[in-house]
Amino acid sequence: MEWRLFKKNHKNYPGDQYSKEYIDETLALLEEENDLTAIPLAFSFLLTNSKELQIRTAKVLQASISKLSSIQLLRLDKLFRERTSLEWNYDWGKESPYNLLLPTFTEGEKLTILGLCTFHPNGYFREKALDLLAVYSSGGELPFLIIRCNDWVNKVREKAERYVENRIASTYVTHFVDHLPLIFKLNNKERDNDSILFEKIVKLLSEKESLSALEEGIQSEIAQIRFFCYKIIIYSKMFTKKMLVNYLKLEKYPHSRLLLFNEIVADISKEEFNEYYSILKKDKFPMIRVKVLQQLYAFNPSYSKSDIEHVLFDKSSVIRSAARFLLTKQNITDFSSYYVHKITQSPHESLRGTLLGLGETGNESHVKLIIPFLKHRNAGIVKAAVQAIAMLDAEHYNNLFLEMLDHEHKGVSKEARKSLLKSYYKDKKDTIYRLYGNSNNVHTRYNAAVLLCSLPKWDAIPYIIEIYANKRESDMYLLGESRFSRWIVNFNKSFETPTKLQIDSIRQVLNKFGSQLEKIERKELEFCMKGF
Repeated sequence: MEWRLFKKNHKNYPGDQYSKEYIDETLALLEEENDLTAIPLAFSFLLTNSKELQIRTAKVLQASISKLSSIQLLRLDKLFRERTSLEWNYDWGKESPYNLLLPTFTEGEKLTILGLCTFHPNGYFREKALDLLAVYSSGGELPFLIIRCNDWVNKVREKAERYVENRIASTYVTHFVDHLPLIFKLNNKERDNDSILFEKIVKLLSEKESLSALEEGIQSEIAQIRFFCYKIIIYSKMFTKKMLVNYLKLEKYPHSRLLLFNEIVADISKEEFNEYYSILKKDKFPMIRVKVLQQLYAFNPSYSKSDIEHVLFDKSSVIRSAARFLLTKQNITDFSSYYVHKITQSPHESLRGTLLGLGETGNESHVKLIIPFLKHRNAGIVKAAVQAIAMLDAEHYNNLFLEMLDHEHKGVSKEARKSLLKSYYKDKKDTIYRLYGNSNNVHTRYNAAVLLCSLPKWDAIPYIIEIYANKRESDMYLLGESRFSRWIVNFNKSFETPTKLQIDSIRQVLNKFGSQLEKIERKELEFCMKGF
């Protein structure tokens, strides 16, 4: 390998500056965890006098790159520009990527190395790498070529576009499908050539002969590939509603399901909707279920009442709200009676949605029906009960929320914290402080700390200082740090005057924990207290 600039300016090649232990650690990180951030560094190991290291590095890089998705390759392109570990301030334009290739490298290893060379910060070097890469026709070169179609250098971009356009043929359909996320990035209105290239590729994929490749793409584990396959199938009209329903049943990605659903219900007949209703109404995505409800009502306003009443108890507040809105169109407005009846007659069915629904539509008198569920064995039901009581009468039940703050389940404790924040709890600060100091539950102490930090301005700052000084628990320390910074920044946004008792409390805390603060932080706090 003849790297003129490195021989002229360095006694050793860049790849030789690292210890064997460091090289082994970096390559092991790639082999075991496939850490993207290690790839630019590992690439520099190719610049070495050791052929053994070059061969080993090429093998590891090829194995690593073969596992990456299109989106990961895009991130890697950015990483190469950010991590200029190859002394890229030299005139790399006079060097050739070809010099990085040993005769003993496999074709896959050569392609990988040339592909990574297209990520180089030097435009001339990227252009030469593109020319060498364009000789390959296995399809492995395609993602690197497509990425360079968005290059910031016109000449590099135009050359990449030409090489990609040369591959717009049936033999490359499967490869284009594999890299659809990159292709859709070409649809950039600011660059006409990119849009034209995008349209040509989409036209190829929209042909009937490409359908099998698209259907194979729908089986991909990568959600974005599936999403773009659906988009092309819909654009090309190569589908029936039944096909889309079958795709919908198997699809897990919410945005893909929404795309499919919108196409299914577009111009759908009443008969078709009724045929697919049993499938559509079970969708996990609330936005889709809301639209199903609306379509059901539009087609069957007089026969849909029982179906709409059924989803009054749905876990999603969006669905419950939509159901109540549709029922009001049928002059039904007393919704709390639905939830009361459910709790008293069928307390084990749809309990979470029932409790939350009663919280949304009931009044203070209904709290007594909810309180027994605070002892339920299911933490999700307890959370719903706490939330429902907070919606109905937070002020009168903050003692109850205070009790639930020390619940063994962290989700219940957090819900109790959120409920207390909806009420006046300043008179409970001593009890909350005791929980902060004495509770056996880490989550209780944290939630108590949040409540103490959320007190009015001059009440909160002594607690914030103490919590900030708690370096034994990182979560507490980070909470205290952020709240202290926020307190200082927002100091002048309110003009509340502290009492003598509050000032004395702050000074006592400063005497005890002030040494834990940075000198500048203590100075800022004392400035805020100046004059009081």
